[in-house]
Amino acid sequence: MGMWGDLFGTTKAYFRLGLTGVRLADSSGNLLVRNAAGNADAAITASTVNISGEILTVNSDAAGSGADWKYTIQRPAAGMGAAVTLTLPVDDGTAAQVLATDGNGVLSWASAASTALCNKVNHTHLVKTDSATIAMFTTGAADVINCIEVMVDIAFDGSGPVPNMSIGVAGTTSKYSATTDVDLTAVGVYQIHPGLDAGGAEPLIITFAKAASPTTGAARVQVYYATPA
Repeated sequence: MGMWGDLFGTTKAYFRLGLTGVRLADSSGNLLVRNAAGNADAAITASTVNISGEILTVNSDAAGSGADWKYTIQRPAAGMGAAVTLTLPVDDGTAAQVLATDGNGVLSWASAASTALCNKVNHTHLVKTDSATIAMFTTGAADVINCIEVMVDIAFDGSGPVPNMSIGVAGTTSKYSATTDVDLTAVGVYQIHPGLDAGGAEPLIITFAKAASPTTGAARVQVYYATPA
């Protein structure tokens, strides 16, 4: 048949490579590479696969239910300043490791830094009839006191001295918060940012001066602190 035999395949729904080779077929504008029988997809081997579009889809014919879903890898739509090359690790790593980069796209497995209990908060209540010294909590040796938040829910009243409070340790009762930082007679939220290292394991205390014969007053004191990893 000569040339006409060579062209015969183009009149069919597929084009076969060789007598028993794979089939190239069209499906709504998509090129399909099928096995010789035409009933399953065939593998493609190439030294480099270039994708001109933005998306790489794995399991594109997924049913979309149960465990059968497709997986899509997509280039960012905007924000890139240069071409990106990622070099994968030499092995599959160990449990709980994460991917880390050397800044040049070379990826490797690394153990994630522990964040367990790194950022912490202590909560203490203060009411109108509390004693002059209220124990809070004891810091760790390397803790950093980042923020103190005092929420006056009910204004403190009473005759005589104006009620006030400070936060610190025995001997330095205003180390982290002075009496002028919070107005206990006014409802509101007051924040102090000491940013100070604890001096070892310190038992923090609230030093409270109440007015004579108080009838109202309630506050919550939260200390936000961190233990460096």
